[in-house]
Amino acid sequence: MFRRQFIARAAALLAGVTFPAISSFAHTPYAQWDIFRKRNLQVLTSHADLPGDEVGDEWVALLREKLPLSRALVSRAHDMPRIAALLKTNQSKLAVLSYMHARLMFTGSPPFEEYAPLPIEVLVDNGKYLLITRPDLPLHHGYLIAATLMQDADRLHLVNPGKGKFGMNVHPGAKAFFNGEKLEMPDKPVEQ
Repeated sequence: MFRRQFIARAAALLAGVTFPAISSFAHTPYAQWDIFRKRNLQVLTSHADLPGDEVGDEWVALLREKLPLSRALVSRAHDMPRIAALLKTNQSKLAVLSYMHARLMFTGSPPFEEYAPLPIEVLVDNGKYLLITRPDLPLHHGYLIAATLMQDADRLHLVNPGKGKFGMNVHPGAKAFFNGEKLEMPDKPVEQ
């Protein structure tokens, strides 16, 4: 790939032809990534937190079973700062975080200081781990995720997140579910 680019640029320079910016020669899978993240409900976990990874697997299995059109799946990041980077750049909207990591990420404390401010909101809470989201998760998505996971609250040890944790708000969709409100679902899918 690089050899072809080099030869093409060299030939263009020798011929005295100007060539487009380097970015036009670069290959990036971003378009495919963008389509992938819009089609699948991606939940981030980390290899650095194996118990959290197991929690994510349980939660995603239930979402996949009860909401098959969500195409829920776990995406494992190498470490926790990578999760913060993916959330900050809107490459993902959901993550399973321990209380400690959620607090540090929300407050911008090390090792997350370069990602601050990182507004995150709570969807569900099991007493040790939170399913968090970016605030721009559609209202009805938050509602459906919370409602679906709470169907098996006893087995998953889920509790009402109340007003959130560590200064984080509960996502308005999840809050509507926990307050017993009914949401009208849209007629057509909303892009994430």
